[in-house]
Formats: sequence, structure tokens, C-alpha cells
Amino acid sequence: MLQQILADMYIDPELLAELSEEQKQILFLKMRQEQVRRWKETEAAADKNSAKKVTQRKAHGKSVKWKLGTDSEVWVWVMGEHTLDKPYDVICEEIQALRAQQEAGEAR
Repeated sequence: MLQQILADMYIDPELLAELSEEQKQILFLKMRQEQVRRWKETEAAADKNSAKKVTQRKAHGKSVKWKLGTDSEVWVWVMGEHTLDKPYDVICEEIQALRAQQEAGEAR
């Protein structure tokens, strides 16, 4: 019965109501241990897969190098955060106007 509960990670509420507090705590502990075990297996598999992908990418000679800020963290720019940044609407209008000019030039 315990193996089925741990496999499904579900216990019927009626059955849970029949358990004593000590049994509930033991069941909770076992379920949590099973969750951690599954998570560790998933993480190990993901690490294994990502290690394979990295070696495959290196074979092609391509790589990504992130620009780092003064704090040695990945540099990030948020549009609109700086006072000199144009609003999104203005940027879109400029792009549309530029495309319209290019299409008009091609039509001639």
C-alpha cells in the first residue's frame, strides 16, 4: 500500500483521515523523501543531457560569450529604464516608417 502511495504521490482523503498523527507524519516524511529522490534523479539526467549537448556544440566550433558588467554578472539592458531610451511605441513607429520608405524605394 505504501509503495502505491509513493508511486502515485496521492493518498485517498478517507484513508488519510483514518491515520493517526504519527502515521501521517511518517507518511509525509516518506512522500517528501520520494519527492527529493525523484528531483535528484531528474537533475542528474538533465545534467547528463546538458553535458552531452555542450560537447556536441563544441564540435561545431560555435559558442556564446555573454557580456559581463562591472559586477562580473551577465550584463542586462532593460528597455525604457534609462532616461535617453525611446519609448517602445516610438521605436515601432520608426521601424514602420523605415520599412515604408524601403518599400517605396523598391516600388520605383
